[in-house]
Amino acid sequence: MSETWPAVQPTVLTDQRDPGGAVVALAWVSAVLTVAYMLPWAIAASRGRSNQGTIGILNLLLGWSLIGWIVTLVMACQAHTPLIGVPVAGYAAPALAAPAGWYPSPTGGQEYWDGVRWTGHRAP
Repeated sequence: MSETWPAVQPTVLTDQRDPGGAVVALAWVSAVLTVAYMLPWAIAASRGRSNQGTIGILNLLLGWSLIGWIVTLVMACQAHTPLIGVPVAGYAAPALAAPAGWYPSPTGGQEYWDGVRWTGHRAP
């Protein structure tokens, strides 16, 4: 039985940023020189967190308390926030995405694909 479900899922845009190699290197050097005091900032910079500057400042000012250090570490390790409905210059939907239409469902019947996501509409 051949499946005709769309082969490519849509790309999810997030708030992840490219901090640049110099910022990441500076963050890791400071983490090593401060014996892991600045580790949350280094992790945030490496992961491209959009709030890595805030994490670095909070880590510097409040990291001396164990609670402040843990809070900044948790902030650095959180998942990136998906951007919904935000236009991005130069972004185009994947060319391999299936066009909108009804497709056979593996559970029987058909389900509607709107070109971006499954709508949940089903037909017997």
